[in-house]
Amino acid sequence: MNKESSSSEHDLKKELLSLQQEVAELRAVQAMHHDTQEGLDVLERQLASIVHSAMDGIITIDDDHNIVLFNAAAEEIFQCSASDVLGKPLDKFIPLSARSDHHEHLQRFAQSGETYRRMGMYREISGLRYTGELFPLEASISKVERAGKRWMTVILRDISQRKLSEERAEYLGQILEESLNELYVFDAETWLFLQVNKGAQKNLGYTMAEMSIMTPVQIKPDFSNDSFHELLEPLRMGNRKKIQFQTTHQRKNGTTYPIEVHLQYRLHVGRGVFVAVILDLTERIQTQQQLKEVQRTFSALLTNLPGTVYRCQNDSDWTMEFISQSCQSLTGYTPEAFLARHVSFGQDVILSDDIAKVNREIQKALQAKVSFQISYRIKTKENVIKWVYEQGSGVLSESREVKAIEGYIFDVTQERRLEEQLRKTERLAELGTLASGMAHEIGTPMNVILGRAELLMRKAKDEVTRRGLETIVTQVERITKIMNQLLSFARKRPSEQRCVDLVLVIGNVLEILVEKLNSQSIDIVKDYESDLPQVLADADHISQVLLNLMLNACQAMLEGGTLTIRLCAREDMLELSLQDTGTGIPEEQISKIFDPFYTTKAVGEGTGLGLTVVHGIIQEHNGTIHVTSVPGQGTNFIVSLPIYSA
Repeated sequence: MNKESSSSEHDLKKELLSLQQEVAELRAVQAMHHDTQEGLDVLERQLASIVHSAMDGIITIDDDHNIVLFNAAAEEIFQCSASDVLGKPLDKFIPLSARSDHHEHLQRFAQSGETYRRMGMYREISGLRYTGELFPLEASISKVERAGKRWMTVILRDISQRKLSEERAEYLGQILEESLNELYVFDAETWLFLQVNKGAQKNLGYTMAEMSIMTPVQIKPDFSNDSFHELLEPLRMGNRKKIQFQTTHQRKNGTTYPIEVHLQYRLHVGRGVFVAVILDLTERIQTQQQLKEVQRTFSALLTNLPGTVYRCQNDSDWTMEFISQSCQSLTGYTPEAFLARHVSFGQDVILSDDIAKVNREIQKALQAKVSFQISYRIKTKENVIKWVYEQGSGVLSESREVKAIEGYIFDVTQERRLEEQLRKTERLAELGTLASGMAHEIGTPMNVILGRAELLMRKAKDEVTRRGLETIVTQVERITKIMNQLLSFARKRPSEQRCVDLVLVIGNVLEILVEKLNSQSIDIVKDYESDLPQVLADADHISQVLLNLMLNACQAMLEGGTLTIRLCAREDMLELSLQDTGTGIPEEQISKIFDPFYTTKAVGEGTGLGLTVVHGIIQEHNGTIHVTSVPGQGTNFIVSLPIYSA
């Protein structure tokens, strides 16, 4: 191979090597371009995924302000789909009043050298939903240019809920700040006040600047640092969620007032704080004291009232919901017995003969929605019969239904007795007037009849005629005796009361009746206390009383018996008891025995005026008389007369 040929081959190899190197470089560039394209594709897909999954709305517009990108968050914010708005102007989402300013803003931003700007930095901006609803938003804008084209991207966030929360927080904060209750927040470590509302500042008299260097112990005179630390520790350790207690606060001027504290522990921005809500108890305590005073007054009134106040259910038992303490003096039963339903007012207290009338009258009033007034009898725990007067009314619900009965009951037994005595007095007065007239009108004819009958009886020889005339004389004498009793009752002489030895008067009456007592085999038993005082009385009138009572005893012991006479002093009265062992008086007749013309004796054996006269005499002496009796065992008359005092 010649030199020229060798050189040509060398150049060829060199050129071939160069070509191989270029091919390798081209292949490397091609591979690099391929990798870069794949990377760009991946980045583009990732960017698209980020854009469409972003929680903020992302809108990209071209240089003509037409929408070219509208992500899923933007769809949710503006309440429309991307297909509805792509290629359309952004003005659709800008309020009409702000569109001009918005265009100018975008124009200035496009021409500026800035690539990013926050929109509405100094004022709140608003958006317009596809439905036409305005809403507040935050937005920022960026721009990018490529190949002579420009795009602007707006990233926005709907702040409606945040604004609502801020407004609510501001509203609640204002309420707490203006609250009349005291609100405190103090540091868990230093105890220094961090926040104190206006109510607390006003009540204590300190400013917030003054309180910011104070601790709760400085306004709570009842606590020391140690005792307050002991109080807070369970909250700090999480053993308790809340502590409530009562203490006092001390104002700047030194005065104190009672409070109730509600204390909690909270973590705020990584910092432990105690939150205290304070209630001023001044008015509550004053109200409680006033309520206690009202309750005390009400209780005293109920206790001192002569009757019983009650509230009961509208049932046959009168089931008590409330009954005043005075029910015990009225019925003998305690309030607890009624409230525990151990005793039924309707079944155990009201007399069985009166219960139907009571229920009828009350239900009639309740149906008419009016109050009722009724008088009836009750039987006490000691089996004493009393007359009571009741006034009450129904307690109505909102639907006007009777849900309870409230009323007042008081004892009218004494009033009943006084009324009965008044009626008796009126009858006696009428009887006196009648007796006076009858004595004049009947007395003279009776004397004439008696005289003629006695004259004829002396002249009559026929025995049958004499017996007939004797009958006339006997009956006329009986009529005359009755008339004399009436006249004596109507015109008895005035009482001449003086110091009288009752033992002596009793002895004189027994002497008069000695033959009658002996003939009926009636034994006299005397039971006198020693050193008996004398009484203020009219001896003749008291003799008349004793004579009547002893004759009644003899009439009750026709087959013999015992008459026991007792005398004893009772405070300022001398008590005389005449107790026989006779037939007794039925219970239903005892209340009538002092009525004029009422008698338990057979026809022709009594006029029914004796005990009426006795009752009148005892009343004139300012004394009392009452009777107890057991049929078949006897009767006891008890007379009380005033003791004589010089």
